[in-house]
Amino acid sequence: MKHSLLLRIGVATLFVAVSSSLMAAAGDAEWKKVEAALDAIKNPKEKPKSREEAIANLKAGLKEFDAVHADAMKAATANPVRWSAAVFNAKVEKSRGIVGAPPVENLTAELEALVKAGDASTEDKAAAEKALKTIKTMAELKSKPLNLKFTAVDGREVDLEKMRGKVVLIDFWATWCGPCVAELPNVLKAYKELHPKGFEIVGISLDSDKSKLEKFVKDKGMEWPQFFDGKGWKNEISSGFSINSIPAMWLVNQDGMVIDTAARGGLEEKVAKLLK
Repeated sequence: MKHSLLLRIGVATLFVAVSSSLMAAAGDAEWKKVEAALDAIKNPKEKPKSREEAIANLKAGLKEFDAVHADAMKAATANPVRWSAAVFNAKVEKSRGIVGAPPVENLTAELEALVKAGDASTEDKAAAEKALKTIKTMAELKSKPLNLKFTAVDGREVDLEKMRGKVVLIDFWATWCGPCVAELPNVLKAYKELHPKGFEIVGISLDSDKSKLEKFVKDKGMEWPQFFDGKGWKNEISSGFSINSIPAMWLVNQDGMVIDTAARGGLEEKVAKLLK
């Protein structure tokens, strides 16, 4: 007996797509609970009315998923759906940091096992390989000071090396990105409060329309420099860092080291702690 499972996760600031084939086996009842937990995240009974409510809902949903997933793994460790669950965990890893949920243990080892597994789908293997590449990129990123230098859309020269002693937010975003725009009030507030104390922001825009970007930045009062090359998702800087979803916010400390790649949650508090 086979069950089809299409995991499309969406909660205000999150969209994840995963697909797999559920096979009946020992522990099938437990795996159905995993499916139900994922569906609760995908289709909340009530649409969140605020960013805070969306974060709370996602945190609660991930807590339930973790619990039933652990039970299902104990009951049926050979069920092929375990690989789709691993892919799901990889895709929501960044969101866990944003909502304060605990990270997945041994995720890299699990993804490496998935790539070699004989019972994993081609789609899940491809997703795992992509996730492993991102994990490797992030590990290398945090091993040395960030090197970033460009001419901003307004002509300003940006060189992160010359910004040592500052706390810098690298904000990968776009005017067409709903969650990015929804996050902007929090970013503007943090900038207004902490810029005088040494907080800087560098925008990496994945827009393709320069005039639209310039008007948006002016209208919203975004005073920080923006990188723009008009290539959208093929943006030279974001592609080089394996950015595959936005908004993506990185915090760089006063020594030029990336210390947080999920800086959206509690941004102002995080920056305040880093300013010496």
